[in-house]
Amino acid sequence: MAEYKLYCLDPKGRIARRHEFEASDDADAIDRARTDHPDESCELWCGTRKVALIPAGGEPVLARPFV
Repeated sequence: MAEYKLYCLDPKGRIARRHEFEASDDADAIDRARTDHPDESCELWCGTRKVALIPAGGEPVLARPFV
């Protein structure tokens, strides 16, 4: 399990809230973020590595391909 941080953004793109959780991999973390925060745009991070930008109601934009 890896530790992830999800930064939910306000309409101006600034961090409004942070959520920390564990997931088995990036795909699991993205699925959880989309399920738990479907109406918010968020950035997903694992340590210092940006995993994805997840726009509200949209498809995730991966920062790089899954490892």
